[in-house]
Formats: sequence, C-alpha cells, structure tokens
Amino acid sequence: MTTDYQFPTWFWDPETTDEDRHIWMTQDRCRRQAMRQDTPWARAVRKQIEREKRRQQARSDTVDVADYC
Repeated sequence: MTTDYQFPTWFWDPETTDEDRHIWMTQDRCRRQAMRQDTPWARAVRKQIEREKRRQQARSDTVDVADYC
C-alpha cells in the first residue's frame, strides 16, 4: 500500500489497537490541514522547524547527512 504518511515506529506493533491507529491518523490529518491553512499552530510549527535548522547549522560539530548519501 502506497501512502504519504510518516507512520510512527509503534504503528504496526501487535499491541497497538485499531483505536490507537485511528486516533493517530485523525490527529495527523488535522495537523496536515492546519499546516496547509495559515493557522497560528502552523506558524508556530514553521518557526520551530526554522529554529531547529538554524541551530543545526550553527553547531560546529554538525555534519549534513545529505553529503554522505
């Protein structure tokens, strides 16, 4: 099955219930919709992502993994 979801590692564990999967899928769809729309949550997430990128670039011991792929 082809999908664009980034499933968490626990998603296919035998002890994960269908209800757990349903809750995660619903929350992920809500997150995706919020990111497509210009919501305060989406702006906060974009700022957090940008902040993490700047921190990674500023650290002298950080190596870009893409250079080795």
